[in-house]
Amino acid sequence: MPHWSGLPVWGKAEAEKLGFDLPLPIGLSATYYGQEETFRMPELKLAAPGGPRVNAGGLVRVGDIKIAENAEMARLEAWVLPFVNLYVLAGYVSGDADINIEPAVFPPKGSPRFKLHLDYEGPTIGAGTTLAIGIKPFRGRSTIFFSLADLNITDTFLDFRQVVTSLEPVTVVVLNVRGGLRDRILHTSSLGDIYMSVWGGVMWEHVQEVMKGSVSILDLNFQGKVLAVDEWNTIVGSGLEIGKHIGLMMDVGIGERRSLMVSATIRF
Repeated sequence: MPHWSGLPVWGKAEAEKLGFDLPLPIGLSATYYGQEETFRMPELKLAAPGGPRVNAGGLVRVGDIKIAENAEMARLEAWVLPFVNLYVLAGYVSGDADINIEPAVFPPKGSPRFKLHLDYEGPTIGAGTTLAIGIKPFRGRSTIFFSLADLNITDTFLDFRQVVTSLEPVTVVVLNVRGGLRDRILHTSSLGDIYMSVWGGVMWEHVQEVMKGSVSILDLNFQGKVLAVDEWNTIVGSGLEIGKHIGLMMDVGIGERRSLMVSATIRF
């Protein structure tokens, strides 16, 4: 029977003939995402208001920037084709950054002389798409081997709570590639069939390299080049599909970027 939304626009009958049981095409998710990551700032330029930017590398050295942040997001998605999911998301980000700073001339031995701690927060919006493929190796069984590639772009409007009085929106591009196994673990429960998925993969995150703004306490404009120590990390996770309407998942990032994502989805 066709879905009330008319989705997917093509391919539902073809997928079902191959033995695939497609999910309800519309989903609304609530997601928590937390991560810890280290960045470098190889270039910093400063300028008085209305003046030219001057490379500050001869005056100060900016060491590692360690960030810890959390995000709560809502996501609305639609499977427009059996293998193509489109979505939009909105949420709120909060976190803190510890920045090590030392003079470039006669730097002190041992630990850095200055340590700057910044708290930040702000709304985030974005959009993305997921491409999915799967194979059923065993006739008459529900086992599926699958692969997913997810790409999204977000803009976050950060407020550094009066230390940085203005900052252009920070754009982040994230690519996740996962491969795994999905199978039915419980048949005809009171909520319907229950499926479990397990997967592993990699995540690539590219944060906008050039950041511009102004520092209120020094009345200076700045332009910094910010680079992640490692844009890649490993991810592993698992999910549950409870009947046709409920989905739960957890994803853990391992490596230079440590992350945790937990999500609950209602499908309709």
